[in-house]
Amino acid sequence: MMNIQWTDDLAIGIPVIDEQHKTLIGRAASFSQAVESGNKKQLEETVNYLIAYAVQHFGAEELIMIRNRYDRFKEHRDEHSWFIKKVFDVHAKLTGREGISRPDAEELRDMLLNWMLDHIAVKDKHIAETLNSFGGPLR
Repeated sequence: MMNIQWTDDLAIGIPVIDEQHKTLIGRAASFSQAVESGNKKQLEETVNYLIAYAVQHFGAEELIMIRNRYDRFKEHRDEHSWFIKKVFDVHAKLTGREGISRPDAEELRDMLLNWMLDHIAVKDKHIAETLNSFGGPLR
C-alpha cells in the first residue's frame, strides 16, 4: 500500500497554498485508504472530494501565478489539467457500469499520489522560489 502524508519538506512557503496542500494530501490519503478497503461507496466519495478540492486549489494557485506573471504558468497549468483529466477517468470508471478493478484502482492511486508529491515538492516549490525572489509581496 502506498501511503501519503504531509511533511514540512512539502511546504513551499506560501501559507495559503501550504494549507491547501495539507488538505489535498489528506484527501489523497483518504482515497488511498478507500482503495485499500475496496469500499466502492467510500472510493466514490473520496474521489468526488479529491476532484472538488483539486479544482478549487488549482484555481487558487493559478490565480497567484497569473497575478505575479509566473513565467512557467502555461506548462504548470497543463500539469494541473493532466491531473484533473486522470481523476476524471477514475471517476468515470468508478461510476460506470463496469466499475473499476482493484489492480486498476491501485495503479491509478499510485500514479496520482506520485504525481501529487512530485508536483508539490518540485513544481510548486519552484513557483514559490521564483515569486519570492522578486522581493515584492505576493498578490
